[in-house]
Amino acid sequence: MDTQTILTDYITKELAIGRAKTVSPDDDLVASGVLDSLGLMQLVLFIDEKLSIHIPDEDVVIDNFRTVRILADYLDRQRAAPKTG
Repeated sequence: MDTQTILTDYITKELAIGRAKTVSPDDDLVASGVLDSLGLMQLVLFIDEKLSIHIPDEDVVIDNFRTVRILADYLDRQRAAPKTG
């Protein structure tokens, strides 16, 4: 499964309950109410545990989490970035 599919499945099954029946790659997760501050932290933890991608605190900003597509692109860039330290 690709990153976008994994994220969409998790968000739909865990974060969108009672807020949206489906989540599309370009849906605004914040404006639709699917992603709030608690949901954001849950999503960051899921990404760290399930995808083994650490998101630095300074990158936990709405612009990186606005849509599934934006988040998947961000995570793919993080995977491709050379590891430091």
